[in-house]
Amino acid sequence: SRISSSTKAEIFPARAAFKKQSSVGVIMAQVPIKCLVVDCGGVTNDDSGMSRTLQKYVTEELAADVPLAWKTVWKVHRDNPNSTKAAVWTELCQALRIDVAKVDEMDAEICCTLRKSYPETMELLRRAKRSGLVLGMVSNHIRFWFQECLEASSLDRIIEPSSLIVVSNEVGCSKPS
Repeated sequence: SRISSSTKAEIFPARAAFKKQSSVGVIMAQVPIKCLVVDCGGVTNDDSGMSRTLQKYVTEELAADVPLAWKTVWKVHRDNPNSTKAAVWTELCQALRIDVAKVDEMDAEICCTLRKSYPETMELLRRAKRSGLVLGMVSNHIRFWFQECLEASSLDRIIEPSSLIVVSNEVGCSKPS
């Protein structure tokens, strides 16, 4: 299970404890949780698996370069609202000397991976919504691939309004690691 029983118990009922240091010692307080903000990759949906996919299409001599090539291209495009799927694939194919005729095949594999959502997490989000929590998502993603996650898991019907879904590629900046 992606979310432990203890995590679920902490969220439902919607209360969280925090410690505050004061001059008289530690004060424990109960505060109501009003919102739950999650990430997409590795939380609601699988990560893209891009490095794994690219490894299948590069020569043995370039295999070690795949993670850095992907990370470099991703960093450029994750914060660029004008980024296109064609530009990402062109840069990756050039950097790793992959035949551009393989792009559709590679993209199909990435999209298939991104469409895998975690049922336990999705159920937790539905329960959180039913309990009255405001849900949000902040993701360092590229919109055209994020759309695969969104459609597969119906995140846009769980997290409403959709303005509470922030994708780095759309807003031009990413969250810290």
